[in-house]
Amino acid sequence: MPPQTLWNRSFILWLVASGQSQLGSALASIALSFLVLHQTGSAGQMALTLACALAPNLLMPFAGALVDRVNLKLPLIGADVARGVLQLVVGGLALAWGEVPLWVVNGAALLTGFAGIFANPASSAAVPSLVPPAELARANGLLGGVGQGAWLIGTLAGGWIVSVFSPPVAIVVDGLSFFVMAALLLAVRLPGRAQPSGPRPSVLADVASGLRLMRRSRVLTLVPFIGLVLNATLAPVTVVTPKLMETLGAGAKGYGLFLALESAGMLLSGALIAVLGNRLPPRRATAAGLALTALIYGVMWLRPTVPVLLVCSVILGFGFGILNTPLNTLMQRMVPAEYLGRVFSVLGTVSTLGMPLSLLLLSPLLDRVALALWFGVASVLMLAGAFAWTLVALSERVAPDLHAAAAVPREVTTAAD
Repeated sequence: MPPQTLWNRSFILWLVASGQSQLGSALASIALSFLVLHQTGSAGQMALTLACALAPNLLMPFAGALVDRVNLKLPLIGADVARGVLQLVVGGLALAWGEVPLWVVNGAALLTGFAGIFANPASSAAVPSLVPPAELARANGLLGGVGQGAWLIGTLAGGWIVSVFSPPVAIVVDGLSFFVMAALLLAVRLPGRAQPSGPRPSVLADVASGLRLMRRSRVLTLVPFIGLVLNATLAPVTVVTPKLMETLGAGAKGYGLFLALESAGMLLSGALIAVLGNRLPPRRATAAGLALTALIYGVMWLRPTVPVLLVCSVILGFGFGILNTPLNTLMQRMVPAEYLGRVFSVLGTVSTLGMPLSLLLLSPLLDRVALALWFGVASVLMLAGAFAWTLVALSERVAPDLHAAAAVPREVTTAAD
């Protein structure tokens, strides 16, 4: 039986599990960077470790197809246990040996990335089954707000743990957080999933069917490219902002405050979405988020001073939240449950490509032009994205019935996940 209220036991457990997982991930993101930096002193080696973690995303569409075939708890809990073990191994070895061979760190990052390509689409696919359809927008707002709040706390706590104790301690804490989430997920009740009758198609055929379903909607076809533009603009901005803060005399503290305020803005957007719920139309909210980020990037380009950048960071985070959360809600509403893993995996793959492709193309130019100019470039690209989204959304005022298009004879699984 589907849940009748938002605040049901399974959603509360999911909310707590997601928050503590974000807390642990924020700790680890700082700790792993400093672990590699302390051992090698090389930013290039840090980039290599990041590349190892991101590389498996290229296979995410196939992982999404597999996720749509199985009990959702299998990829969710399996990925958490795997990532917990990997983090404990790296952190434990660092505590025992003082240094961990770089191939071990990069190997663990690669395997963690593989676990993530199953967990991420499974997580997005599970949310609609945890709450009533009318509460989906509020649920995503709560998840976004709690997640950003936990990330903000984890970012601040991570710096303290690394400085007072050591990076390995923070990595071990992150490993334990994955086991906590796995234990909480065991108590989450997910409804059974309908399965097609007859022989199963191949995984490749499942991926192709997901792409065909997305092509039936102009809005769904555009969504991955919006993610691509967002990450492509974020990449050079992320690289130049620390250097700009250093140039302006704010240094690492200024950049840390910039990130904290950005997270606070995303937390505010999550709270607003949780309060408004269905009163915030997803398509209009997405357009507003794109336009707002374009405007703020423009202000940062024209007035690159520390006070302006810090104020803009809050509004920028708010814009990211208003853009991302309603977009997820829109996709969860439009896409049939049995296709959610595939569709979200396509979004994840295309979006992820934006950052490395942008850095690859622009890295020779980053130090040759005025740092603030990259905010202007980001503003133009985000404005183009807002224009494209508005045109497509207006051309498809009535969403196609993808549930009817995907309907096939099924054997319904009644056992709960």
